[in-house]
Amino acid sequence: MNWRSKWAFWATVAAVLALVSIPSITWVSALNDYRRFLAGWEPAPLKSSATSFTPHGGGRAEPALTSVEFRHIAPKAKSVELVGDFNAWMPGLLRMIRGDRAWTISIPVREGRHKYLFLVDGEPVIDKSADSTDGPQGRRVSVRTVK
Repeated sequence: MNWRSKWAFWATVAAVLALVSIPSITWVSALNDYRRFLAGWEPAPLKSSATSFTPHGGGRAEPALTSVEFRHIAPKAKSVELVGDFNAWMPGLLRMIRGDRAWTISIPVREGRHKYLFLVDGEPVIDKSADSTDGPQGRRVSVRTVK
């Protein structure tokens, strides 16, 4: 076997190994993601931040966001979440943080009237310190006006 055929053989082996290992890396990454999902992996909670918008063409400025703190007193609760029209009433997106006496979260919202509820251990609870109104599915919800 001369050096040219040895070189061709080893180049073929290297190419086959490369073609086999690339999909394997993708599969390993996908399986790790699935394992974290099954183990209850949760994304980090949202943290408040200063937000500004750069006007797009036409000189029309986007509406500004205002950071609003939501607070709920539930000392015996295991978990408290915030749902409302600002997150499409989707539970699991805005988990509140337990403080000394109250659960809190600060989120950026647009100016206007916002309807919301607290989910205390999965059960909907209105904010007693805010006004209430009719919400989705005829349920009473809290309402807060942001200026």
